[in-house]
Amino acid sequence: MADKMDLQKIKNIEDKYGLVLFRTGLSHLMEVGHRNLDDDEVEEAIKQIMVQGEEGKAKGKVPVMTPEFQCDILRCAAELAKFELWTLLAYIKKYVVISN
Repeated sequence: MADKMDLQKIKNIEDKYGLVLFRTGLSHLMEVGHRNLDDDEVEEAIKQIMVQGEEGKAKGKVPVMTPEFQCDILRCAAELAKFELWTLLAYIKKYVVISN
């Protein structure tokens, strides 16, 4: 849920930099994550998640999200990263319902 104060803070950033820089900043923010989701990085992160999950299990910790669930999130993000950034944003705009 988007907090009205956060939305205003984002609007203030847009006003501060102007629309072109704001959109470019958003694009850069998403591109950094997008770029870092290559297959090798994803597989390494999955291995690390599973090791940490096993260590936590050995210590009796019960995670909010299972390591398998975390890995599925990462795999999903990696599949989505194969699309152009603006294609993803267009999809979100048209099909992903975001409500308060």
